Amino acid sequence: MDIRELRYIIGIANARNMTKAAANLFVTQPALSKMLKKVEDQLETPLFYRDGSVMTLTAAGTLVIDHGQKILQEFDELERRLQDLKAMKSDRVLLGVPPVISALDFPEIIMKYRRHFPDTAVEVHEFGARKLEGMVLDGVLDVAISMHPVMSNGLSEIVIIQDQVVCAMNPDHPLAAQQSIKLEDLAPYPFNTFPVDFAVYEELIIKFQAKNLTPQIDVTSPTCDFLLKLSHLSNEVCVLPSPCVRYYDKDNLVLRPFDPSFHWGLCIVYRKNSFMSEKVRALISSIEQTVNPPL
Repeated sequence: MDIRELRYIIGIANARNMTKAAANLFVTQPALSKMLKKVEDQLETPLFYRDGSVMTLTAAGTLVIDHGQKILQEFDELERRLQDLKAMKSDRVLLGVPPVISALDFPEIIMKYRRHFPDTAVEVHEFGARKLEGMVLDGVLDVAISMHPVMSNGLSEIVIIQDQVVCAMNPDHPLAAQQSIKLEDLAPYPFNTFPVDFAVYEELIIKFQAKNLTPQIDVTSPTCDFLLKLSHLSNEVCVLPSPCVRYYDKDNLVLRPFDPSFHWGLCIVYRKNSFMSEKVRALISSIEQTVNPPL
């Protein structure tokens, strides 16, 4: 028995007449009679006594009505609360952005978006890429920016940036004389990079382990500006995505790519096969248009 059938049975009990109940429920009498027979067959017991056109509850019918009314009240309350939540969420969009790139184009993106949707709040959450992916999967966020490729089959992605991770250092650092840096070159030197819950850190560890090397990670932080300043003052290497170094570097550090290249890409992620509002679609479009403007 489903909720619709339960509503119909309560309607019959209230009307005590099949014709009147059908009219009240806006269904045909044959359809209502067929539904009632199906439920009684499933329960293997009659729910009503028939005395001509009068329908009177049996003991089983009384039990169904007593519990059914409570179930319907709870179900109606659930629907009401879900509608309230939907109405509240329709006035805001939940966006996840890794702290490493939040200052790049995203203030501009949000301002452009707000000009088109002035009544919609944009709620920005800053975490590492992999945590943001989980938050999108759990429905906590509408959309997020993550590292390409994503780790979950439950997410769709739109690639927006293709670049690389580099080593940034003072010009007098021993590795600055090289045109590119192998992991074997970097292994003897301490370096600074993102924390353990960031995709760059995760990929670095995988690359070092593949070569049976142990990285000398000195300081980790989610803040690019802090890492670059620290690396400059300590004369250590800073391992960051190239766009972050170019944006934040104020100390004229030199950049050296990895050999082989350490690819780094960003993508927009959202849940597969889930409803997406017009406002969320518009935000995705705004991100694409700003990061990769049409030629």
